[in-house]
Amino acid sequence: MARQARIKDPYGTFHITQSGGVKRELFEKEEDRAHFLEILRRAQAKYQFKLYAYCLLSDNAYHLVMDLNGADMSKVMKSINIGYAMYLDLDEPIFRDRYKSTLLKNAESTLDVVEKLHDKGAAQETQWNSYCIYDPETPLRLDWVSPIAGLKETKDPEECRNCIDSIEEAQKRLFEVSEEAGLSLKELFRQKDLRNNLILKFRKNSSLSLKELGILFGGLSESSICKILNTECAK
Repeated sequence: MARQARIKDPYGTFHITQSGGVKRELFEKEEDRAHFLEILRRAQAKYQFKLYAYCLLSDNAYHLVMDLNGADMSKVMKSINIGYAMYLDLDEPIFRDRYKSTLLKNAESTLDVVEKLHDKGAAQETQWNSYCIYDPETPLRLDWVSPIAGLKETKDPEECRNCIDSIEEAQKRLFEVSEEAGLSLKELFRQKDLRNNLILKFRKNSSLSLKELGILFGGLSESSICKILNTECAK
C-alpha cells in the first residue's frame, strides 16, 4: 500500500507521534529522556516552532504538539530523530517507522489533544510530560516550551489589533487591499505573485483555516493553499 502523503502546512499545528523499534526501547533510563529533551530544546531554538505539549512517559514512543510557525516539519523531525539516533549510537534502526503527524485544524482540537496528553502526567510531577509546565502547583518551569495561552490568544494583544478572526472580516480586508491596488478581486487573483504573497500574510495574521483561505482567494483547494504557503516560505 502506498504511503499517504503528508499534509504540509508551515503555519499549521500538528500532533506528532513517533514509535520506537522492536529490539530496543526509545527510553531505557532517565538519562535518555533528559538527552531527548535537550535535543528538542536545541531544535526549537534553531527552527523557532511553538511547542504546546510533549509526552515522554512511554518507554517506546513520544508525542509532540507543535505549531510549525513557518518551519519545515521534515527538517525539524530529522533534526530531532537523527540527533537522538546519534546519541544512542546503535547498529540497528531505533524507530519502527516514520513519525505520524495529524493536522489540528483549530484551537479546540489542539487543546483537546494537549489535555489528553496531560492526563497521562496529571498524577506525576515529572519533567517527562509537559503537564507540569501548566500546573501552578508544581515549581518546574521550562521557558523554551511555548505557553498554552498562545493557543487562546494567537498573538500578544499589542500584535492582535489587526488580527483577522472571521472569513467575513477577511473578505472585507481583502477587498480593501484590492481597492488600494486599483484592482478588482478577479484581477488580483490573476496576479499570482501578489495573490500568493497575500495568502501568506493572511495565514500569518489570521485564525483562518486552510479551507477558509481557499474560499477567500477564489475557491482554491486546501492542497493548493499548502503548496503556495510552502513556496512562499521558501523564498
